[in-house]
Amino acid sequence: MKTLLILAASLISLGAHAQFPTKPVRVIVPYTPGGGTDIISRALAARLQETWGQQVLVENRPGANGIIGTEVMVKSPPDGHTLAVVVGAHVVNAVLQKEMPFDPIKDTTAVSLIATSPWVIGVWPGVPAQNLREFIAYAKANPGKLRFGSSESSSRLAGEQFKQVAGVDLVHVPYKGGAQIVQDMLGGHVEVGFTSVLTFLSHHKSGKLRILAVGGRTRAGAMPDVPTAAEAGLPGYETYVWYGMYAPKGTPREVTGKIQQEIARLVKTPEFAERFANLGADAVASTPDEFAAFTRAEYEKFAKLVKAANIQPE
Repeated sequence: MKTLLILAASLISLGAHAQFPTKPVRVIVPYTPGGGTDIISRALAARLQETWGQQVLVENRPGANGIIGTEVMVKSPPDGHTLAVVVGAHVVNAVLQKEMPFDPIKDTTAVSLIATSPWVIGVWPGVPAQNLREFIAYAKANPGKLRFGSSESSSRLAGEQFKQVAGVDLVHVPYKGGAQIVQDMLGGHVEVGFTSVLTFLSHHKSGKLRILAVGGRTRAGAMPDVPTAAEAGLPGYETYVWYGMYAPKGTPREVTGKIQQEIARLVKTPEFAERFANLGADAVASTPDEFAAFTRAEYEKFAKLVKAANIQPE
């Protein structure tokens, strides 16, 4: 009798999971409205709502470099009805901070990597370097004199990785967003910036700022004239901003699988290809297992980078 009751309970549970969603779905974006994460999340939410016949609501909960909003998701019931879309700072925070209210790996369930976009290396035109090789030579001739701006923790590590691979000494200047980096670079207050394709694109086209390279394996579709770092003379430098979706720890595989399969279908459509291209991003619909492995690899990579750069957690 006991076995029959357990079997019946399991069948009921599987049936509930198969019917997901059974109520409105909340997608937490732990950053301000208008950025790449917000744009991607709202585009996905609109189409998921059409498919599922349930409301899919995007909720912006910015603060503490994504920690505040992500914590809302982490502490929600593990039924798939509360999700979060984040960037690489999700794992970088755990490397750069002494204390975290949650573990980005152990306290979450990976759903899908959604898109990647290479960080770009941009310089103020007053820097006497027309390409990456010339810039590295100039930086080596002027150690500690050039400043680099970062828009958040993962773009800071893009700059720190560049310093290590190129063997140069740049001074870090933190900013709260890419727009602030651009403003100071246009004024010549900061010579170098590590930020997204989208942030620099219009200024690159106008000639007000110079993009020396992108950090991807291939050139960015939004700026095909800009070489990769490897092409420009810096093999071994590869760094991306990535967008991914997580659910609370313990969310059933049937639920995460259903969400991931729908994301994979959507990002292959022409509508999303165009949206991602406008952001300088490429769609990547990984499976939950693939994204979980990617998350662990990213954490380990950044942990090694921080240790090598002798950055002390704050």
